[in-house]
Amino acid sequence: MKLTVLGGAGFRTPQLINGLFKHTDIQIDEVVLFDTDNERLTTIGTIAQYLVSKNNNPFKVSFTTDVREAIAGADFIYSAIRVGQEESRINDERVSLKHGVLGQETTGPGGFAMALRTIPVMIEYTKIINELAPNAWLLNFTNPSGLLAQALNTYGHHNKVIGICDAHAGIKNSLCKFLNVPHTRLQADYFGLNHLGWVPSVLVDGEEKLPEILANYEKLSNIAHIFSFFDAELIRNVGMLPNEYLYYFYYHDKAVKNINESNETRGEQIVKLSRPLFARLSALIKEGKIEEAVDDYNVTLEARSSTYMSRETSGNVHNVFEHEEKVDITFEEEGYEGLALNVIRSIMNNKQQILTLNVPNNGTIAGLHDDDVVEVPCLVNKNGYFPLAIGEVPDVAMSLIKPVKTYERLTVEAAVKGDYEAALNALTVHPLVPSFTVAKAILDEYLQVHADYLPQFSTKKVEV
Repeated sequence: MKLTVLGGAGFRTPQLINGLFKHTDIQIDEVVLFDTDNERLTTIGTIAQYLVSKNNNPFKVSFTTDVREAIAGADFIYSAIRVGQEESRINDERVSLKHGVLGQETTGPGGFAMALRTIPVMIEYTKIINELAPNAWLLNFTNPSGLLAQALNTYGHHNKVIGICDAHAGIKNSLCKFLNVPHTRLQADYFGLNHLGWVPSVLVDGEEKLPEILANYEKLSNIAHIFSFFDAELIRNVGMLPNEYLYYFYYHDKAVKNINESNETRGEQIVKLSRPLFARLSALIKEGKIEEAVDDYNVTLEARSSTYMSRETSGNVHNVFEHEEKVDITFEEEGYEGLALNVIRSIMNNKQQILTLNVPNNGTIAGLHDDDVVEVPCLVNKNGYFPLAIGEVPDVAMSLIKPVKTYERLTVEAAVKGDYEAALNALTVHPLVPSFTVAKAILDEYLQVHADYLPQFSTKKVEV
């Protein structure tokens, strides 16, 4: 079995490689890393090859800047590309913040700008996949994951596309910790869009536990960092547990204020960690000090993980991480690599599992179009994925889902067709953008700073 990684020079690639060692039931013969950045690819590829050799070479790892070579004959393709690298992410954040709007890379204008750059590239890749690996499954982790899944299911040239995010696994494991039960006994229902979802029911051995959890939300938020961002009053009023990214919708003003006061965006924070790391890794590898390079990578990975959402939440996440309780129970696999491998295992080995994925709605959530990509639990086996029916959802959730899904549809049209009007409408209807005036100012500045990555808009008149 051949696994191809698009964006193979990415920071998380060694995690994926390490994840493969734990799953001997997945018979992988070859992993091919593809990236357009040859220097970073060589660094990450060398580390990946070292990790494989250290684990007795259970499979072969190679790396290439030739996308056709990487894709040809693949069985599974893992996509984690970043068009414009971290520098473009910083522009996404700063332009939006300049106008008083959140610039997060998946939510609001930041995700919009990233999608405009990324969708055309991914659509071109799907043409190659359809030509050279027509039976491959494309597992898309590229952000914004749900929006990319929407684009690829609408305009992609390949029909085996799944959008993946590990947020639900994190929620489930936090609930397992709180209730002190293994993941095999707990079911956390879920519905929504990527980074815009809710848990309406939590069952343990068939018994509903959500009322108990809501009544004791303060305790839950003290032992699980992803719930620490929300006031108990808010969550009890909503009557459902939140995906952590709802913080940006429920506390938009606070998020913007905290980022501005920190004088550093998440993109800037990551560049500060990653750029020096890659320079050190490259130097260590050239000196033959590969073990030191791996140790350096692991230390930086921990620093990066521990600062997740710290700027937006004014650093309160650190206190929660420090005091999280340790419990002796089994958890569902987390992380992008964990979820990807679960999907691969289900399809390859026909191991039936319920996994939360981004797939076309097809009647799963009432009130949305059939071709709207939603994030819902799916039964996964050798025949693919099968979304589990949700039906009607509470108005308090649909009041956010519908405008964000409208924004996503418009963003896809804008990215594919270079349609300025669709782009402007997309930002105007987004719940985090306060007015048409602000939407237009943000869009025009994005089209200027990202002109090199947005050739589809090159004939449009942009006023800045």
